[in-house]
Amino acid sequence: MIPDSHVKSLVQKFRNMPQSGRETERQGPGPPPEMGCPVQLVRLDDKGDLTLDEEALSRCLEQGGVGDAPVCLVSIIGEQRLGKSFLLNYLLRRLRSLDARDGSWMGREDEPLEGFEWRADEQQVTKGVWAWSQPFWVPAKGGKVAVLLVDTEGSMDLERNKETSVKLSAMSMLLSSYQILNIGRQVKDPDLEYLEMFVQVAEVVGKKYRLEPIQHLDLLVRDWSSSLVLGAQGGEQYLRDVRQRLAVTSPCKHPKALETLKRISSRCYLMPFPGKRIMIGSEGTLRDMDKDFQESLRDYVTTLVSEASRHVRTDRHGELLTGTQLAAKIKNLSDVMKRHRSGFASPCQMVITFHNQRVLDRAHAAHADFLKKKDDLSQCMDDCLKVDPGAMEEQLVEQRRSLLGRCREEMKELEKETLLMELEAELTREAKTFLETYRRRYQHHATNKRAMDRARTDYADFLKEKGSLSQRMVDCLKVDPGAMVQQLAKQRRTLLGRCREEMKGPEETLLTALEAELTREAETFLETYGERYQCYATNQRAMDRARAGHAAFLKEKDRDSRNPVKCLKVRPSEMAKQLAEQRGHLLGQCRKDMLPNEEALGTELEVELMQKKEALGTELEEELMQKKEAQLTELKAGLTREAKAFLEAYGKRFKNFAIAAGAAAGAAAGVLVLAPVAAAAAAGITAAAIAAEAAVVLGMTEAVAIGVGTGAMAGMCVGGGVGGGVGGNIAQQDMNRAEATGSEVEEDDPEELSDTTPLI
Repeated sequence: MIPDSHVKSLVQKFRNMPQSGRETERQGPGPPPEMGCPVQLVRLDDKGDLTLDEEALSRCLEQGGVGDAPVCLVSIIGEQRLGKSFLLNYLLRRLRSLDARDGSWMGREDEPLEGFEWRADEQQVTKGVWAWSQPFWVPAKGGKVAVLLVDTEGSMDLERNKETSVKLSAMSMLLSSYQILNIGRQVKDPDLEYLEMFVQVAEVVGKKYRLEPIQHLDLLVRDWSSSLVLGAQGGEQYLRDVRQRLAVTSPCKHPKALETLKRISSRCYLMPFPGKRIMIGSEGTLRDMDKDFQESLRDYVTTLVSEASRHVRTDRHGELLTGTQLAAKIKNLSDVMKRHRSGFASPCQMVITFHNQRVLDRAHAAHADFLKKKDDLSQCMDDCLKVDPGAMEEQLVEQRRSLLGRCREEMKELEKETLLMELEAELTREAKTFLETYRRRYQHHATNKRAMDRARTDYADFLKEKGSLSQRMVDCLKVDPGAMVQQLAKQRRTLLGRCREEMKGPEETLLTALEAELTREAETFLETYGERYQCYATNQRAMDRARAGHAAFLKEKDRDSRNPVKCLKVRPSEMAKQLAEQRGHLLGQCRKDMLPNEEALGTELEVELMQKKEALGTELEEELMQKKEAQLTELKAGLTREAKAFLEAYGKRFKNFAIAAGAAAGAAAGVLVLAPVAAAAAAGITAAAIAAEAAVVLGMTEAVAIGVGTGAMAGMCVGGGVGGGVGGNIAQQDMNRAEATGSEVEEDDPEELSDTTPLI
């Protein structure tokens, strides 16, 4: 029984076969092919060696739609001069007239027989194996089957040695799904001996190529005269007799033959003598045949053709074989025969030959796999450059040595050393061819690697240069992130263009990978650069606000200091405290506004840093914190310098206002309130008091001069001696006290300030 899966496979292949047309030699649409002719597939030379004509084989099994279709091969073997080619020619007539329902397909009574070459004498015609060049398409369930006819030279001829018979039998086994063993008069011991050998060969070949050894066997007995019952009915009885005769022999001389004849796929057909006229130079016409032979021939051929579609070539598991698949197996067998010229003397030697061939095939396959693996690895530049050509050659030598050693252990003695030498030569040639390609590829990759490494180095230097510039705020803020993106993209294009010129190929895959690599580096750089730029921009705005706030504060104090009353209300020491407080406030606000700050680092920036560890790691955080502190220190120094300059000017203005205020107060008091004497005294006393206060506030010797000058002038000019004396005494006391403290104070700048001179 055939499994369901195999039945489905058969049905599917039938459905894929050509459907149109009823012509026996036409596959389907298109012009009809030629009628066909016999072509020689296998030739025999004088030494008995077989030569396969692969072009002829391809014409029969791979062209005209046969390559993808199921095939039935009707092959005939047997004794010489028993009408094998004659029978095939009548099969040709039947296959060309499939629509005929009567005996008209056999042709006219006087129609010469044409097709395969045949002769009605003792001379042998067929040399080797012939086949009809065109297939015959017979209807089958779901489609059509291509039927091919194969004629084999008499492999049982006494003139041929056994090795030739073995080889022809092996070829015939592959070239048949419907095998006909043509026998004369009755089954004789040589026939059974040949059948025994043929079955053994078929089993060996079937095991080698995973085929059923004999799918169908017809034992066709020609010139039968031992009984009146002919055809299939007589053949069935005769086959039972043959099996019984073989079975009673102990031990059985032909066990393989007996086993084959017992199968349901084997049958026997008895065909009578064709007549004297057809044996003495006839052209094979119907009128030269005896009637009983003509009827037997018609019955046998009609039955065979009607059953052809059920005898398609399958493998051991029942899977259909197409013409192309079958042709590949035949070519392989021909190669084995060429390699093992002395390995087909017997089926036993064939077993050794095929065993050794399997060992060789495994070695070839392992070597091919090894080379393919190395070739695949060499496609990748990094993998290829890991192994230089010298190291690769050593690997190939080691692999070859390993395979030859394994073959030496597994192979059997028949032609062992010769086969090993041939194998070594073949593997060496394959390795040499591979190494030539590998060396070129290695040099190719090395050149490309140098070009790409130079591009990587130049791009890294470019990023390093831009990174160094971005460390300085003033340089970083000159190029915003968008402009930096354009600069990086332009540099990438330049480097990739240079690579394309320098590389061999150029290999777009490598260039694409390099572009992606440089792009990733640029993206990493831009993440850091963007963060740094944002930090610098934020800090710059915060510092600008601090500077502007400090300038506004100084401007306000400058405006107030122009008013003597307001100015004298704020001593320089108090003004210094105000400036220090304002500076501290601005620096505190600036520290809060500048990045990175503690709050941001603890929340948003911390999350961002976790997400972008490569771009914003601890190193960048520390860098930005250091930059921030440096910027704050620089800002503090600038604000301090501005405050110091303001205080110096403020102190001078305060002194001027104090002097003017003392003089005005003394004069006004003497004139308006006191008498001349009293006025002078009061003026001196008042001036002295003002001077003393100024000395305490200013801490400078100039205040002494204020009191002295004011008291003296008031006494002499207004009040006379009394005021002058009193004022002078007070002034003298103040001078003495001021000198004691004034000696430690540095002299003021002699430059005088007007009331309207701005302090900033």
